[in-house]
Amino acid sequence: MTVTLTPANSIFPADWLTREFSGPPLLVNTFVPETFPAVIRVLNPFVGAGGRKLSWSAVAQELGIPLDGSANGENLCMEYEASTGEKVNINFGTLDPETASALADVLSQHTATPDQCYFAVWIGYSGIRGHLTKAPVVLLPPERQMYLLEGPVRAAAEAIDEHQSRRSIRWWPADKAWCVGNDLYADSVYVAGSKEATQALGDDPRLETYVVHGSDVHPGIYASDR
Repeated sequence: MTVTLTPANSIFPADWLTREFSGPPLLVNTFVPETFPAVIRVLNPFVGAGGRKLSWSAVAQELGIPLDGSANGENLCMEYEASTGEKVNINFGTLDPETASALADVLSQHTATPDQCYFAVWIGYSGIRGHLTKAPVVLLPPERQMYLLEGPVRAAAEAIDEHQSRRSIRWWPADKAWCVGNDLYADSVYVAGSKEATQALGDDPRLETYVVHGSDVHPGIYASDR
C-alpha cells in the first residue's frame, strides 16, 4: 500500500465545516455544507456469497421495489436475505476500495488542488495507524471527534487502519471546490459540489449514485459518541 496520508499541521482547514449541531434528525447537510448548488449520494455495493458485488438497483429489482436516494442499506440487506435466502452485507462507516478510487478519480478533475486534500476520521475506530493518531482533533457535526489528516485526493482509497478495512468518509480539497461526507454508520457518502462535478459522478459507470438535497433526512441512525 502506498502511504500518503499524514496528520494535518493544524485544525484550521476544518473551520468551514465546524458548526453547532442542534440534534436529530440528521439531514444530508449535517455532513456536507449547504452552500453548494448540488448534492449526490454515492453508494457502497452490497457483497454477497463468495465476494460477489451487487448494485443497489440489482437488489431492488430482485425485491421488486422502487429505489431512490432515501434507501437504507441495512434494511435492503435484511429484505434481500428474507426474499432470496442469500446473506448480503454492506460496508458501514467506510467506502468500498473500488468506489473510493473511482470517486477520487472523478473528483480530482474538479479541483485546482488535487494534491492537497483534507480527511477527517473518527477517533473511536480501532486499529487506526499509529502515526495518524498524532493528528489534531476537530469536532464536526454530529458531535464527532475526528482526526484531521491530509494528503492528495487519491488518498481517499488509502486504508486508515492496520486491518486495511476502513477509508475516510469525510474529505475535501484545499480549494473547497467540493466536500465528501457521511457518518459512522454510513452505507454511502454524500458529495456536495458544482453541478458539473456531481453530474460527472452520476455519469461514471463505476459508481452508483442518486441525486439528493441538503434538506433531505439522512436514512441512517444516530448515536452520540460522547
